[in-house]
Amino acid sequence: MARRRRATLEWSRRQVAGLAADGLPWSDFAAASREVINHMIPHDAAVLSLVDPVSGILTDTFRTGLDDSLDELFIRLELTHPDPITMTTLTGRRDGVGILADHVPGGPHSTPRVRELLAPHFDLEHEMRSVVRSGGSMVAACGLYRAPHRPGFTVDEAASLSALEDVLAAGVRRSAAAAAGVAGARSGVDEAEASVLVLDADGRASGITTTAQAYLEQLGGGEGGALPAPVRMVAEASRLRQAGHAVSPFVRARTRTGRWLMLRAAPLSGDPGPSRTVVTVEPASAEHTIDLDLDLYDVTPRERMVVREVVAGAGTTAIAGRLAISAYTVQDHLKSAFRKVGVSSRRELVHVLTHHDARGAAFGPIATVRQEMLRSRT
Repeated sequence: MARRRRATLEWSRRQVAGLAADGLPWSDFAAASREVINHMIPHDAAVLSLVDPVSGILTDTFRTGLDDSLDELFIRLELTHPDPITMTTLTGRRDGVGILADHVPGGPHSTPRVRELLAPHFDLEHEMRSVVRSGGSMVAACGLYRAPHRPGFTVDEAASLSALEDVLAAGVRRSAAAAAGVAGARSGVDEAEASVLVLDADGRASGITTTAQAYLEQLGGGEGGALPAPVRMVAEASRLRQAGHAVSPFVRARTRTGRWLMLRAAPLSGDPGPSRTVVTVEPASAEHTIDLDLDLYDVTPRERMVVREVVAGAGTTAIAGRLAISAYTVQDHLKSAFRKVGVSSRRELVHVLTHHDARGAAFGPIATVRQEMLRSRT
């Protein structure tokens, strides 16, 4: 049995690594990886999502066996009823995986997430979660679920899911690199116009500017005016903050063309009617995204210190003095960072990390090289 389990795990790792090497868009990579995971760990429902590591908000989600109609309830429970396997908690664990039943003496139904969300709405009871980390930060998360009549998840299954973390992280990085390769295409957004939408008390858009609409389409807004997950999530975070919960109503989300956007939400001041929420959407500055990109490129903490100095305009001698290292060590760190990001000069490095909306236009070949560099690290 142990030999068969090892063979299955090795096969699964090869399959996911191959998918990662293909540089698929996140939704395609997540869907195909879920099929592999299901072969190794059978389940009735699954969620694989990119995550903003600062706010913990899901930004681009693939799911099967359940829908997105209750995302606001999910984030409310996640942020206000913490349990032992919240995503933030799992990020600090070595294996990054948690089986809910192993951490709640009263059984899964003693937790609000099962009692109020999974069981009554989706007929699910057993839950196992994992986080995907890159550069030490959570960049994605996975949730697997089984119906009440099925057996719960096991320690061996948790170990198997944990063993996929590095190849799943490679898939996240390469989907980001692939998107960056086409990010130079014109966005079709008039950035001189304010990007604002107003949500009513039921979470529906009651007003939206044309620029905001264009951004929402880039984030994957659905047919019939369905709002993308980051908008619904950040609006719910704003409502929780108004209720006194210590949550941050902002999120950084990457569009499907590789561009980073910043979303913020706040209550509409002086609104005489039912509570409404204003969401603003704007291109994220390098200040807000450089660490996310360096995480995705798996740049080490020491390399990151050198890169940030370069982005700030410092030369080799100045960097060596500030970091108390030799000029040769500065160059070694830079060469490693160049290789990981897929560039060959400081100018290209700075451009890639600070011009998210133009890297494909000015450095189209670099995006291709970057994908090949990342591919070689599998």
